[in-house]
Amino acid sequence: MRALSSLTRTQWLVIIGLELAAVALYLGVIPWLILSTNAAPSPTVELSAERLSTETPPATLKPTIKPSPTIRLAQPSPTASSTRAHTATSTPMPAPTFAPTLAPARADPSAWVALVLNPHVALASKTTFFTSACFGNGANPLQDRDYMAPADWSGSPDRKCIFGYDVNPIDGQPAGRYSVSGGADGQPHFYLVPPEAFAKDPQSIKMLSELQIIVDPDQGCASLGFIGITADGVYYQTPACAFLRAGGILPNADGSRNIVLPTNANNILDPSSDGGAYGFLAFPAVVFRKGFSLYFTGRAGYAPPRVWFESIVDTLQPNTNVETTAQMTTQEVKQIVAQFDRSLSGIDPKSQLAALERDAQLTSPSPVTVKSKQAGAISFATTPGAVLSSVSWRITPLNNQDSRQFLETNICLDLDGKEDCFTGVEDFAHCAFFTPCITGYSSLMPVDHGGYVATRYFPAGTAPIIRDGKVTATFQAPDTGATLEMDVQVRVRDVNLSP
Repeated sequence: MRALSSLTRTQWLVIIGLELAAVALYLGVIPWLILSTNAAPSPTVELSAERLSTETPPATLKPTIKPSPTIRLAQPSPTASSTRAHTATSTPMPAPTFAPTLAPARADPSAWVALVLNPHVALASKTTFFTSACFGNGANPLQDRDYMAPADWSGSPDRKCIFGYDVNPIDGQPAGRYSVSGGADGQPHFYLVPPEAFAKDPQSIKMLSELQIIVDPDQGCASLGFIGITADGVYYQTPACAFLRAGGILPNADGSRNIVLPTNANNILDPSSDGGAYGFLAFPAVVFRKGFSLYFTGRAGYAPPRVWFESIVDTLQPNTNVETTAQMTTQEVKQIVAQFDRSLSGIDPKSQLAALERDAQLTSPSPVTVKSKQAGAISFATTPGAVLSSVSWRITPLNNQDSRQFLETNICLDLDGKEDCFTGVEDFAHCAFFTPCITGYSSLMPVDHGGYVATRYFPAGTAPIIRDGKVTATFQAPDTGATLEMDVQVRVRDVNLSP
């Protein structure tokens, strides 16, 4: 202790300095020497994107795409050069690649038309008929008032007829009614297909494939005023006579969209040869999802004294690939029309469909005899999933053969729990006022003993599917005093249930 106390201040500073140097050497230099002696190649550093989730992506990258993380190692001597001097081996990260944004492929109109015209394809999953048939307890059994008069649009209580659609065959009552209401254009809209008809189904693709309107010949199509259609938010309207003809055009409000009809005789009803029926058959005039309605305004806002009508809307299979009319370009609409004209001009589609048919099996007696005001029915069975191809209905008066009033008999078809009725023998065949005629998909022909045969074909692609394999034709003899013999033949086609 005496020796240490004899050290001078300077000696103490030297000793403390040497001790500090020894500690620094031990903590820094010696471990560095050991590590450098036993150094192995540094492993590649891998960090997950999750661990680097707080790293800000480079400004040149889109924020919606997360880049691969960049591993930065500290350098002893950073320089301005873009090439870094690494002290550990590091695999360079590839620059991120960006997949191009592609517009969804548009449906090919030509392929769509091929499906509609293919008799081996069941394109429609459901077919809905809208007709002016008379329903209701105590409805006029003469059935010569199955037209809609002006008062019927507002539900006049003095008429026993109820005019509607979606009929339940159990109680004979329609779930939906035809009506008139004021439109946004200030005109009354007499609805042939009301807006509420498909309001609960805004997703399925549907199409208006038939429209038949009959008015008195002295009134003509001008008595309908304007024809209007709404579909998918687009509003179309034009004078009825400008649309209900070969090549008719129904434009929207600004002329940027058009509904166009074909020119071939198989798709178009000609009032000069069919007795006074206007419209079109077996043609997808409007393809839509939601917001659909079909109406006329009447001349000067008044409905014609008498109007008969039938229209068909088909709900398509879920996997059907087609654009709606509102999505189509004008060129695509014209392409569809042109393809129908090329495919159906100069041919008889009835003969082509007949070659693929087979008879449904009778499950009740046929023919049947019904007296005045009596009802009758003829039932059939077939393979579930077949489609209704054609119905041939022969009606022969056994007395009172000088009168054609028996042609006021209506036929109804019960399919899959729904009843669809048609207004008179000639109307069922797309003819008017007892006039024999032949259209692209139907005919009314006189036969022996004052009888008539009305035949109707359900077109390729959109024929109704018979899911339960049962079809029943029902009818009631009108109050004419005549006893009638009824004979019905139902034929079906076998098809693929999906396009």
